[in-house]
Formats: sequence, structure tokens, C-alpha cells
Amino acid sequence: MDYNEYQEKAAEYMRLAVPLMNKNGVAMTPANYAVWYEYVSGGNAALIDAVDVLVDGNERLTDKQSRALYERFFDREKDQAALLEMRQDLQRVLSELLNFVSTGSAASKKTTQNLLSIINKLHPDISREEVHRMIESVLAETRLSMSNSSLLTERLNTTTAEIQDLKKDLEDAKREAKTDTLTNLANRKAFDELLEKATHDADASGLELCMIFCDLDFFKNINDKHGHLVGDQVLKVVATTLKASVKGRDLVARYGGEEFAIVLLNTSLDNVKKLADNIRIDIASKRIQRKDTRESLGVITMSFGVARYFPAEGRESFLQRADRALYMSKRKGRNAVSEAPPPVI
Repeated sequence: MDYNEYQEKAAEYMRLAVPLMNKNGVAMTPANYAVWYEYVSGGNAALIDAVDVLVDGNERLTDKQSRALYERFFDREKDQAALLEMRQDLQRVLSELLNFVSTGSAASKKTTQNLLSIINKLHPDISREEVHRMIESVLAETRLSMSNSSLLTERLNTTTAEIQDLKKDLEDAKREAKTDTLTNLANRKAFDELLEKATHDADASGLELCMIFCDLDFFKNINDKHGHLVGDQVLKVVATTLKASVKGRDLVARYGGEEFAIVLLNTSLDNVKKLADNIRIDIASKRIQRKDTRESLGVITMSFGVARYFPAEGRESFLQRADRALYMSKRKGRNAVSEAPPPVI
């Protein structure tokens, strides 16, 4: 598909999405628009099924339902480098749009002033939320201006599609920057950022925050005997098991090599220890085979350390205690769960 064909499809998806959102009582926010744009494009079967279930059971979707759809199917955080690139591209698109409506016979003075006001809000330190608000403002101004002339409508449709394309590029860049390519879990960068935020939030709110730190026992033996491709196969199985064991609000990350970490929000330490032991049993019960020869790899086990965050102890202390608990399990003989002692004040 060439660029012009893509732009035509994007404009058509916009025309389909907006009436459906109005029909189902969905607020015209960037997050909601992203969900319904993806819905009408037909490229995400899981999202389509999820939306259809909600639409069939409700006359109007609630804000909570709309927000849950976005959180389930889209990554909301933005990578700073990609955000800077998007800011530059957004300014170019807005400038082009402003130039067009300023010279067009059907353009109103109010439309020109509104778009100029949006451009003037661009600055080097623009945040993710500000970019989203600008996109929302441009979409609103676009819909208002579409009735002025058929020529302006055609051009604004194209510009709107460009903005949506920029937004998608930003989402893709961010997702790639914070995803481990082998396991599709969050990578070390995403883990560090979330843990920093989670500890600050726990200090402010007093909500429970816990962590599981774990790694594979004797993983080097697997690589030495069977090769790194088989080792990668084992890591993928472990990643899938960890991801399936937690709730959507919790973060599972590949910390590095054969080490993994799980950050659990608003979960008691007792429940975290039970979860870690359930995962330990689940991993040990699996019988993984080489894909090429069907040779069994034998029993695969993991060791676990669990820790509860103490107010004001900070991210580094929290992480170090979880790591020490993991190595307590190693000294016990591996395939075990150990609890970290409280921090030394």
C-alpha cells in the first residue's frame, strides 16, 4: 500500500470511528479515539471481540469500560526520544494546516486563531499529556472546520490521519524501547522506571508494595549442554508462566539473563509468598523438550526472593533486599522461596 492509499484509509477510519463513539456514548478523548480507530480498522481481532461484548451488553459504555479497553490493548507510557520526534512532526503538521486554512476562502478567523494557539503551546519540554491534549484539540477543531468546504474537509481528513499516524509511531517506538525482544516482557529500563514510580507512590499513599525476584537454577548447564537456542526456549516458557500468574496491574520484567522480577501493587506479603511458591511449583512441574529432537530437558527449577517495601526505604534498598532473599534461596539448595528481612534503619 502506498502513502496516499494509507492516508485515504486513515481518513475513512476516522469517519467511521467518530459516529460509533457518539452512538455508544464514548467520550472524545485521545485514548478512546485510539481504541475505536483500531476497532474500525479491523486489524486487531482481540480488541474487536472485547468491544463487541461490551457494546452488546450496554446501551452506553461507561468511562471505566472505555479506560479498561485502552489499558488492555495500548501501552500508555511514552519514550522521551520518540516524544521529541513526535513534537517536531506535530509542529510541522499544525503549521501546514494553519497555512492552508489561513489562505483558504472558507477558513474562518476563529479557526485560524485556535490553531495558532495550539502551535504556540509547543515547547521543548512538552509532556505526554500535553501532546495528547493538543491532538484532541486539533481533532475537535478539524471536525468543526469540516463543514466549511469540501476542499477543506479533504485536506483536514489527511492532516488528521497524519496526526494519528504520528501517534501510532510514538506508541510503537515506546513499546519497542521498553520491551525485551526475546520474551516480550518489560525490559530492565521499563522495570527501573516503574519501580522508581511505585516506591514514590507507596511513600505518598502508604499502599502495599511487594516484589518477587527470581532466576533459573543451573541455567548455565542448559546452555552448555543444549545450546543458547534451547536456553532461549526455556526463557520464553518461564516468561509466559510468570505473565500468566499475575494480574494486569502488576509488572513482570526480564531483569537480565535468566533473572526475572515482578512488581506487585496493593498485594500483601503473605499473598506474594503464596504466589511465588505457586509459580515455583508450576515451573518445576513442566517438562520442556527440545523442539528439534524432542529430548527432555529434565526438571527446570527456579529460586525466589520476596520483599515488602518499607516506607521511605527507597528503590535501591528495596531491590537489594529482594536480591539478597533470592540468594538465601540459593543457599538453601535452590528451588525455594525466601522472605527478605526488614531494612536496617
